[in-house]
Amino acid sequence: MRSAFIIMMLIISQRMHAQHCPWDCSGMIQLQTTISKELVYKMKPVLVDKKKRVITDTMYGTGLDTYDRCDFLYYDDFVRYRKNKIALHHWYQYDTVYHFANGKYIVKYNFCEYMGKKLFLRYNDPYSKKALYHYIEIPANKRIHIHDYAHQLMEREIEGIEKAIKKFVLIMDCPQWGLLKKDCSSLPMRLQKRKRDIINTSSQVINMNLPVF
Repeated sequence: MRSAFIIMMLIISQRMHAQHCPWDCSGMIQLQTTISKELVYKMKPVLVDKKKRVITDTMYGTGLDTYDRCDFLYYDDFVRYRKNKIALHHWYQYDTVYHFANGKYIVKYNFCEYMGKKLFLRYNDPYSKKALYHYIEIPANKRIHIHDYAHQLMEREIEGIEKAIKKFVLIMDCPQWGLLKKDCSSLPMRLQKRKRDIINTSSQVINMNLPVF
């Protein structure tokens, strides 16, 4: 009900005041994986730039603490985090209607600022006692500009958005994370046997043969 109210108010404000779309330059990356949530969070996946610096999603001009580290969060956790920040600034409510991302890990960032620039998913090596990072480049065909689906969001066409952005979802199962077989024992055999190219080093980028749709 709350989401429906938010969408209704957005439509009214758009039509009466012709305000800018709240999703202008809003970028999103969706990550789908079969490994446990506990293990994903242990690896602390986060979005970083070409200099391997952690990216912050910033809401400019508020004069408030509207800076959010670009950690990959499970959808339910992402929504919970954003709802908690609505009291700080009402624009956070527009980040609570991404029902098309249910069941996935997501990160929101400034699409326009990083258009044409390299982005990486950085994660901690779960087997190292020291801080050891691995990097996976996020190609342009895995980046979503939420603004492109603003009309569908306002009309609550969730299934339509799901179909449209399916090609953008970054799929990473056990082999892509470079995990040991014992940590994948609960996965279906077809996923355990799947083979893809992956290079596990602390200083080199992991190159994945991501499909182009």
